[in-house]
Amino acid sequence: MNNWQRIERVVKWTGLSVNSFALSIGLSRGENLYQIKRGNNGISRELAGMIAAKYPQISRAWLLAGEGDMFTDETARRTSVPFYDVDIEKYVAEPGKFSSRSYVSIPTIEDADFGAVYHGRAMGESVPAGSMLLVRRIPPESLVPGGDYLIITKDVTILRRVRRESGSDVLRLLPVDTTNFDEIRIDTADVRELYIVRAVVINKTI
Repeated sequence: MNNWQRIERVVKWTGLSVNSFALSIGLSRGENLYQIKRGNNGISRELAGMIAAKYPQISRAWLLAGEGDMFTDETARRTSVPFYDVDIEKYVAEPGKFSSRSYVSIPTIEDADFGAVYHGRAMGESVPAGSMLLVRRIPPESLVPGGDYLIITKDVTILRRVRRESGSDVLRLLPVDTTNFDEIRIDTADVRELYIVRAVVINKTI
């Protein structure tokens, strides 16, 4: 893992854009970090210190030389999950096709299996296109109506808000954007895999 890949991994862990991350550690702009991406600069001791001061979970030795683990404490390691920079619906349909190059962590979420990007538009402003999702696989019988789920059947792999048809085994897969997307109905028995959305990180640039 080179200098930029370590910086990129920390940035993705925070859930911020590169520019927002730069501001958070006290840099005036993100250009300092992009110089590392271009290979013009390395990670200086001063920069590693700025990052560690703001995010004490991050190891200075790992930042500077890739030594040891990215995190200095067990909580951060436990909440860190693989991140796949690919559309989440594509990833769960063909998980063996993609590999993780980084990890993300939200300290309050300890039970996610992985993170990926949502590029769809059916979930409207609740899950905007470009958001990062942290999800956990659960048994279909554990579904609680009203939540957002990634559902896999023989015919579809789709992120929707799920409700149960009263008095039946039919699940209603509801878009938030009802103007441009239609409701889908499936039988509970048709669900092959089910992932509950544990966190949504909305990427906002400033």
